[in-house]
Amino acid sequence: MSRILGIDLGTTNSVMSVMEKNGPFVVPNSLGERLTPSVVGFSKSGEVLVGKKAKRGAIMNVGRTVFSIKRQMGTNHRIRIEGREYTPQEISAMILQKMKSDAEDYFGEEITQAVVTVPAYFTDTQRAATKDAGEIAGLHVRRVIDEPTAAALAYGLDSKKDQTLMVYDLGGGTFDVSIIEVHSGVFQVLAIAGNNLLGGDDFDERVAKYLVDMFREQHGEDLSQDPIAMQRLREAAEEAKIELSELKETHVLVEAIMMTDAGPLTLDTTLTREKFEELTKDLVEMTLPPMEKALKDSKLKIGDIDTVLLVGGSTRTPAVQRIVREFTGKNASRDISPEEVVAMGAAVQTLVLAPLDGDIEQTLAQKYNREKPVIIHMTPFSLGVGLQGDQFSPVIERNSTYPTEGKDIFTTTRDFQEAISFPIYEGEETTASENTFLDLLRIEGITPAPKGVPRIEVTFRLNPDRILEVTAEDLATGVSKKVVVEATGERLNESDKNRMIREAKERVSRMLRSKISESRHEEARNMLERAQATLSALGGDHSMSAELKAMADRLRDAIDEGDESLLDDTIDDLLRLLAEIEASA
Repeated sequence: MSRILGIDLGTTNSVMSVMEKNGPFVVPNSLGERLTPSVVGFSKSGEVLVGKKAKRGAIMNVGRTVFSIKRQMGTNHRIRIEGREYTPQEISAMILQKMKSDAEDYFGEEITQAVVTVPAYFTDTQRAATKDAGEIAGLHVRRVIDEPTAAALAYGLDSKKDQTLMVYDLGGGTFDVSIIEVHSGVFQVLAIAGNNLLGGDDFDERVAKYLVDMFREQHGEDLSQDPIAMQRLREAAEEAKIELSELKETHVLVEAIMMTDAGPLTLDTTLTREKFEELTKDLVEMTLPPMEKALKDSKLKIGDIDTVLLVGGSTRTPAVQRIVREFTGKNASRDISPEEVVAMGAAVQTLVLAPLDGDIEQTLAQKYNREKPVIIHMTPFSLGVGLQGDQFSPVIERNSTYPTEGKDIFTTTRDFQEAISFPIYEGEETTASENTFLDLLRIEGITPAPKGVPRIEVTFRLNPDRILEVTAEDLATGVSKKVVVEATGERLNESDKNRMIREAKERVSRMLRSKISESRHEEARNMLERAQATLSALGGDHSMSAELKAMADRLRDAIDEGDESLLDDTIDDLLRLLAEIEASA
């Protein structure tokens, strides 16, 4: 069976991993690096750039480069580039497609399946959008799992003791905290809380705004309206943030960031860790209420937490580590890289989905004293129906483990009513319309009766893949209606999805042709070096020197002009000539 790729589709960086004999293995990308920036750029020539190449070119490609698309998943947000609109699913698919291609190049085999992680606080609509992105990229997404749960899998698999974990996950765009109990290979999520609009991007923006203010003080000029200058400032802000995780202060120098009649202006300032913590103090403190909420929902005391895991690159920030230590009274585990642990856990999850290789199964049994891990998931939001007066009535409460089932009895609000509609929502607001609308269930054929008399039983069933099935039944007549909820909020229709899949396949074909072209050009350059070395060895008086020189010049012209046909013919002719020369030597 082909490999299943575990992917952490991150806001700032993405990571991929597979399960090997000795545990999860982080797969390097085409540059040999373990982290792939979650950045997509569109060159003026129409080429799609992904990862480091896109990030490096962002300054000169402002308006054509997309950052932090994960924050827009499951929304109606659109990215407009050169008159064309792209959905968050399409942009995310380009990142996934890049990772799929790099993994295939690394292993030399096709990869068609994946487990993709999402923030624990993602809604069903956001999860469905993530799954759509995988499908567009040519991946069958076998499971979408929570990032904190994945981190616990990566950590807990390598630990034989039972324990209760608090996973504090502060990534580039989202924040989650989960309480997870590990017992004899069973990972049970006890509570989830978080904020989908809090992450490292917000820290960067605070620093960038500070740098704008500093420049205004130094030069009396406003950089905030200059897109290229702001992109350079954001990069400087991110670099400063990273450096301040290790240093007490850092020098921020952005040369020639603005051109004036008097000449170029440079931003030159020092940022201390103390100032950085002052700028971001409220952001760090915003992680406290979710920690308190998760602990309360788990019905545990802080002393019941055995291990604290820090997940996400933003947890390298000293102030973040300090607030977690003050809240829990414990130093967080540093056994696994916070940027890689989620992808590693996704790889562990693949063990549940596919038959184990014999060597891997034996190693797991010996090393970890267990076989496949068992995960008991939890829904982070309540699921229920909207009632008269826009009231929300939960049927499955948040933090319920699933698979699960919930039931409630409802009735009519008008005399002799023969039909009733139940709008289905996800969320915690008492006002139904302030929650996320999922679907509408309408039951008809109710026996006419005075209002309040009919008894309509509504049943919510949440299966292991977090697919919700809702049934309404008139208990008097047995008439029932069922709907399978698939997070219809901002999902793609089949026509759009099929179009995106076709376009993604075309990008793969173009990329493959480009790789072949690059390979052919590399071969041509090697042939040219060989011809020049042979010319030097022959000297100018050899009978074949003139012909060899002419052919070498022809090959050089073909390389410079990018003439593929001439390139192929010349390489073949040159190979024959070199063979003749070597045979006559």
